[in-house]
Amino acid sequence: MAILWVTRLLREAELPLTRRQFWRYATLFWGLMMLINACQTFGLGWLTGRRPMFGAELLQWALTFVLWWAFTPGIFYVTLRFPLPIAREPRAWLRTLLGHLLVASAFGLLVCAACYVVVRPLYAHETGKWIDPGYIPAWFLSTYPTTALTYLLVVVSGSIARYVQQNQRLQHRAVEYQLHAEQLRTQLATAQLQALQMQLNPHFLFNTHHAIVALMMQHETDRAIDMVTGLSDLLRGVLAHQQADFIPLRDELALTRQYLGIQQVRFQDRLRIDYCIEPGAEDCLVPPLLLQPLVENALVHGLADRVADGCLRITAAAAGPDAWRLCIEDNGSGRPARGGSGLGLRNTRARLSHAYGRAASLDVAQQPGRGTTVTLRLPRPAVAPPPTMPPHV
Repeated sequence: MAILWVTRLLREAELPLTRRQFWRYATLFWGLMMLINACQTFGLGWLTGRRPMFGAELLQWALTFVLWWAFTPGIFYVTLRFPLPIAREPRAWLRTLLGHLLVASAFGLLVCAACYVVVRPLYAHETGKWIDPGYIPAWFLSTYPTTALTYLLVVVSGSIARYVQQNQRLQHRAVEYQLHAEQLRTQLATAQLQALQMQLNPHFLFNTHHAIVALMMQHETDRAIDMVTGLSDLLRGVLAHQQADFIPLRDELALTRQYLGIQQVRFQDRLRIDYCIEPGAEDCLVPPLLLQPLVENALVHGLADRVADGCLRITAAAAGPDAWRLCIEDNGSGRPARGGSGLGLRNTRARLSHAYGRAASLDVAQQPGRGTTVTLRLPRPAVAPPPTMPPHV
């Protein structure tokens, strides 16, 4: 029963101790107290010239040690029921202190009474005198300061151990909550990015579908079939990267070439496409479908009205040791997109903000009648792994 009670106390206090460790620490503590008191008693005896009574006094200290050792779970129980107040209210401290002093008095009286009953015969044998029962109160009062201080030392030690464990547990929970909050923020950012991609994908699908329908209505069947085939290849490439946060620029350019291949069917000889990719730039990492909405903006809002000599240039180069610069230039009308900044630009800015924070930027330079230049500046992360998607043929 006592063993189960100690186990329940340790579980209630949430201390990382086994029952065996609890009794081991109790034995060490009370053994040290007994050794100190025994040394003090015999030291004073030799200094004052009083002959120590080895039998009676050793028995007294041994019995005191055993009793306080046995009372340790009870002291710990009282400590849990009446913990030392953390608040600095004098009344709370006074009430708790008086309560513990009363408990210390009860334990002290039990120890004195037990020692009187057990040690009295041996004391009479060694001295030839019997201890009067009235000596118990005097004995209790003379030893009470030591008893109270020792009891309070146990209470304070137990309270500190419990508070430290509670503080560590709260810190551990705080770290867990922070990790959980960070995971939720990451999931939210991922969901927002996926939502942005879901906005972009139907956007260019609708435009491409509209172009295919227009070709069919003009009885341009072969060109419509070529556009449908190109769209299938593009969708296959998009699906291959839909779970990726970043892809190599070479893969992004492959998707862009596939998209422009579809548009080339529509524009035919009216559009020339130039790529100026600096060596090493294809290894930089970018969010998937980063260039497609910008290229689509250039075609729809810049080059759609040109009857000939339309030019679209895509440039990728280093912008210092810690950044890349991507440019999409056209020689179109140079007018702002109808309806404001355009869905493609808004979503691209939002995706850059989610992916890089303030480390990335998107600038648009428009010259009416001469064209538009969109410049992306991206921080330079680690280089990409080997190609994961073959170039479009």
